[in-house]
Amino acid sequence: MPPMNNSVTPFALIARWLLLAILFVMPWLHGAERSWEQLVVAGCILVATVLMLSDKRALSALPTGTLLIVLLFGIWLLYSLVYLVPLPLSWMASISPNTYAWYSQNTTQNTGYLSLYRQASLVELFKYAGLVALFLLISRFFITPDRIRGLCRAVVTIGSLTAVYSLINFVTGGAMEWVSAIPPWDLTWHKGIRGTFSYKNQYAMYMVICILLTSGLWFDHQRTVGYKRLTLMGAFYLACLMLLVATVLNTSSRGALVSLFAGSVAVTVLYLVRQPVLLKRWLKPKVLALITVFTILLAVAFSQSAVYQRFSEQKMEDNGRALLRSTVMQVINDYPAFGTGPGTYPFIQHNYKPIELGNTQMSKRAHNDYLETVATQGALGFMLLAVPIGLMMIRLFRQYSDSPLTGLRLACQASVIAYLVQAAIDVNIGVYLLPVHFIVVLSAGWVIGHILGQQAPANNSLEL
Repeated sequence: MPPMNNSVTPFALIARWLLLAILFVMPWLHGAERSWEQLVVAGCILVATVLMLSDKRALSALPTGTLLIVLLFGIWLLYSLVYLVPLPLSWMASISPNTYAWYSQNTTQNTGYLSLYRQASLVELFKYAGLVALFLLISRFFITPDRIRGLCRAVVTIGSLTAVYSLINFVTGGAMEWVSAIPPWDLTWHKGIRGTFSYKNQYAMYMVICILLTSGLWFDHQRTVGYKRLTLMGAFYLACLMLLVATVLNTSSRGALVSLFAGSVAVTVLYLVRQPVLLKRWLKPKVLALITVFTILLAVAFSQSAVYQRFSEQKMEDNGRALLRSTVMQVINDYPAFGTGPGTYPFIQHNYKPIELGNTQMSKRAHNDYLETVATQGALGFMLLAVPIGLMMIRLFRQYSDSPLTGLRLACQASVIAYLVQAAIDVNIGVYLLPVHFIVVLSAGWVIGHILGQQAPANNSLEL
């Protein structure tokens, strides 16, 4: 592999700052919920990529395997592009009978498309391209330990600023609201924090990712300076962590807490399985006492939060999610091979959903991103997307020796698990910010895996 070249050209510097500006602005655009917000964000990412590629050496200074992942994502993008290609109706009758029936309603039409709504699929394809470009940008610009920490620190700082805004409005009932919810969302601030988003569950998931990244950064920092020493940076991480935890507890989002718990527990178990020596240390009375005190404090905070009140009142009611899943399964049954086209589910679901769901904003999504992806891209599209993501996860969860990036690597692992759990019970893809941050943590884990892979072989006695 050619030696890494991290020199920065003027265009590359602009591209890097443009990427950071996107991450800062995006939460304040409702998390990029509306189409124009999504197109602006994706467009800026693609512009940053063009600026990066103006350097002839850009593609030679990438982590091992990056171009393979880009190629696999590219195959998925080409597959998505097929939905916008006009096809003879005679072909459509063979490959997707219900799509043929949709287009044959117009007797003067001789061609059709695999997508039932081309405009929606075109917007979705543009967003997909932005996500692939984001992976390439992070793999090129944040290739060193300091840079990848800096990227994650920026994500945490930006998320914490929205947490401050949210807590102020939660206490004052929205007296300082700058970003109002997009109708018909109308949750009052006292009932739950929705942050700068319209839908509180999506904002809560954003907070979960920030919480986990903050924990990882703090863990690595304290291991470097010593656990008994509190530096200015350590205090900053702790302050951010408290703000973020207080915010997510008052979003009243049950799913976000379940996802946070699942990600944290799964990574902790993996940590202990790979490092059994540490388990013996944790079983010491002093450590157990600290864990007990921390758990009690967390339980007290939880009991005073909006989410505890919601748990008490609604328990684990699914709020119609069983009907939503039944609806998306009907779509899959009608369009099993190719689906209805990327981004089309909100436009076709009303043809299938029962009257009990009504015409609410919530009922326009499947609240299961896996099923919605199969419904819109078919089984083939789902698998083409799963392959590069799966390969990135294999590197992220691979066994490495202990390092100064251990905490951040664990945070990326927990964030990925939390996102994937939430994707099974809610709608992460409803706002562009969440897929963007999923790619951010996956890409950060990809780069960290590359850095650690260049070090000495794993030592099982130290490995996490």
